[in-house]
Amino acid sequence: MSRRRRSIAAAIGGMALCVGLVLPAGASAAVTGDGLWYFDRGRVQEAIDDGFDGSGVTIAVIDTQVNPEAPGLRGADLQVVEDSYCYDSSAQPYPAVSTDYTAANHGTNVVSVILGTGEAVGGTPIKGVAPGATVRYYNSMITTGVGEGTDVESTCLQKNGNLIDAGPDSMDRYPSGLAKAISDAVDDGADIISVSLGGLIDSANAVAKAHAAGVIVLGSLPNVGGVGDWPSSYNGAVAVQAFGADGQIQKSSYNPALSEPSPNLSDDVKIAGPGLGLIAQGTPESWDAQQLRSGTSLATPVVAGFLAVVKQKYPEATGNQLLQSLIHNTGTKGEHEPEWNNATGYGAASLIGMLAVDPAKYPDVNPFFDADDEDTVPNQRNVDTERALLEASTPSPTEAPGEAAEGADLTPFLIGGGVVLAVLVVGGVALAIVLTRASRRNRTEQGGNHGR
Repeated sequence: MSRRRRSIAAAIGGMALCVGLVLPAGASAAVTGDGLWYFDRGRVQEAIDDGFDGSGVTIAVIDTQVNPEAPGLRGADLQVVEDSYCYDSSAQPYPAVSTDYTAANHGTNVVSVILGTGEAVGGTPIKGVAPGATVRYYNSMITTGVGEGTDVESTCLQKNGNLIDAGPDSMDRYPSGLAKAISDAVDDGADIISVSLGGLIDSANAVAKAHAAGVIVLGSLPNVGGVGDWPSSYNGAVAVQAFGADGQIQKSSYNPALSEPSPNLSDDVKIAGPGLGLIAQGTPESWDAQQLRSGTSLATPVVAGFLAVVKQKYPEATGNQLLQSLIHNTGTKGEHEPEWNNATGYGAASLIGMLAVDPAKYPDVNPFFDADDEDTVPNQRNVDTERALLEASTPSPTEAPGEAAEGADLTPFLIGGGVVLAVLVVGGVALAIVLTRASRRNRTEQGGNHGR
């Protein structure tokens, strides 16, 4: 089925956090208990007891600054790329690590639901769904406020308003901090990329590169419904919805434009993960304090962690086959033919359901990628171009290490289909443009063309 052609007027350069509602510790006690319902409902401990905790799998997390010394992360395999992809007014990169709560609380809690060690400091243990995995962490956003007053720096991959030189050919193909982080994550060997940020930040070529390399890309949906932003709405990416302990998806009750709370419905949603009323470490007063938090930002890394655990059990499965398993084994009904709706996509991600089925039985085809639509972003041509560039940059067995492949064409290219993607920021002022793209609601088939 074709989704209607839509126009989006937006200020390019802005990025948004996807954790919405922040609750006092006891605000949803009847529904959320101690905030670990995601761990119990997912039967994560059962998987760990069977030896499956994500060991040997690398998840790239792209987010705000992070505090590796927060309770629950000390001792975890968290590898932080030292410098941010954002620069201050003196053209120096921000550090990726921060102990400032405003700067680091989002990224810290995003990674905690993957790697949480179970450490508790006078509170609830922070338990990750894939505590044995390796998380390689990239900082591509700087925050200077909390909640409605959040201010996001727009200087990522810029110095004093000018794009920096981030390496040969990279700035034309990867023109934003988010794009460069995704590209670097692929180069660094990530199996899965989890992005709990969103906005009209051009990262299409980087996502195409991930598809070409067989790397899964997950992005959090906006918390107010409607059109998914980038990267969640990109062709082939996994747009993640959030649901709570009661099984209901989040409502956009904090959107001042809505007179009545309404479900966070979206034509772009692919899967739903636990994200409402989860235990979160830290408050503005102390990193040792805790609260409950909600949003697609938390649901996205939970799903990434589930996929990492399944990949550990079935290491020969491709990223595409893991995605097939994700939508064939949702909820509690066992293996089934996928069915889509605009609330939960193909359903609630099920760790135990996926662990019970060898993904190698499924087609090696990304069920969310439409290879036939030239107007979608990225399209098949973009992926083919990135694949060729990856192959050209990989020495052949007869080549000496470090020897460049002859004839490698690293010429920047334009995205086809009449879709223009750009990040135009001059002197820190984002220019508003109108983008028109055609996209299609995904329909899954057992092989052949997918995503129509």
